[in-house]
Amino acid sequence: MENKYQLSTGILECYPLYAIFHFNASVYDLEEAEEFVGIIDSHYRGRKCVVVSNREMAKRVNPEVYNSKKSKSVVGIAIVSNNNAVKNEAIEEQGLFEGAFSYFQSIEEASDWAKTVIGSY
Repeated sequence: MENKYQLSTGILECYPLYAIFHFNASVYDLEEAEEFVGIIDSHYRGRKCVVVSNREMAKRVNPEVYNSKKSKSVVGIAIVSNNNAVKNEAIEEQGLFEGAFSYFQSIEEASDWAKTVIGSY
């Protein structure tokens, strides 16, 4: 791990090719997205990464965050959960993100996928 950040919505663990976001808030809106994008773009300045979003339970994600708070570094998003409500959220969010996007049941599967995504850049 390169660094670990405590955000208002969870813990962000940054690795060379991907970041694991332990998302523990009930809401993710423009203010939270601004905080997240600022940290991720600062950490991965000049590099590409994939975000692995570890979600234990369903969240309310404002769809506008995908349009107005775009990261310069993030080229893929993996949603990780065993919760069916989270899987349904991921299906809705997939159409909002312009890069690679997938759903997994384990962080290990998601991090392997992240390495493949980064390898294509």
